[in-house]
Amino acid sequence: MYVKVCGITSPKDAESAVAAGADAIGIILFTDSKRSVTLRRAEAILKAVSGKVETVCVTTTRCPADISSICRLSPDAIQTYHDHTIPDRFVSISGWDGITLPTDAADCLLLDASHGRGIPLNVHHAKAAIAKTKLPVILSGGLTPSSVGDVIRSVGPAGVDVSSGVEIRPGVKDLNQVKAFISACRGEYP
Repeated sequence: MYVKVCGITSPKDAESAVAAGADAIGIILFTDSKRSVTLRRAEAILKAVSGKVETVCVTTTRCPADISSICRLSPDAIQTYHDHTIPDRFVSISGWDGITLPTDAADCLLLDASHGRGIPLNVHHAKAAIAKTKLPVILSGGLTPSSVGDVIRSVGPAGVDVSSGVEIRPGVKDLNQVKAFISACRGEYP
């Protein structure tokens, strides 16, 4: 099970997510979010974990210049919520509501109505959405260490994404919660 810990705001939290077994970390840029970081901070986070985990830059921007700035950071993947042309050298993850037709220009879809606000995922909606596409679907939205195992078993996604469900406060991860979340995703229960 692919696990992305998103909303990483410091090299320390990135390194902790890697040590806990995350497959990917997400860094938010050019977005109205308490977890959004500057380009300089993103660069430091990427440097701390480069080659150790998949790095994903996440943005809600509509501005092509912002996408160009993200590309210069050289993450492994770029996750967007608006139509952008992402260069082929990056994995393209498209935020999707599960209602509209999914894009065919992405490598993967992120089913996310929460946008880091901790709004729980609707399992029935997620199942119906996954049936609409052949692309891999990552689920996000209000997932926690106690809920993610049931969601994975019920829906069968390609992966899961967590942010607020493993935080002390917005942008600051709780290492014990990150470990518990990843263990639950892997079916390792205490």
